[in-house]
Amino acid sequence: MGTKAYFMVNMDKKFNEDGYYSDAVRELEAMSEVESVEPVSGVCDLLVKVDAPIRVILVANKIQAKKWVKSLHVLKVEYAEPAVVPKTAATEPLKTRTTPPK
Repeated sequence: MGTKAYFMVNMDKKFNEDGYYSDAVRELEAMSEVESVEPVSGVCDLLVKVDAPIRVILVANKIQAKKWVKSLHVLKVEYAEPAVVPKTAATEPLKTRTTPPK
């Protein structure tokens, strides 16, 4: 397991031009570092999830070198530390009464 990251990729042509999009997706899916490729709308055309065994920038450079890539932006996944919940009255189990109230 390496470093997880997402790449926001803009293509230099539209999706529907002569199978251009499907060829690009196949190229990305053939890369061993790529876990998934999702078409999106908005600021980018594709969202690519990668698991880079060494360095994310090496994978980014490999993708950016593709002829159909207009631009690429790397979003590194930052893992948050697991939250430690202190023991309080709210988190402790409720005690059942053994004697009836007076």
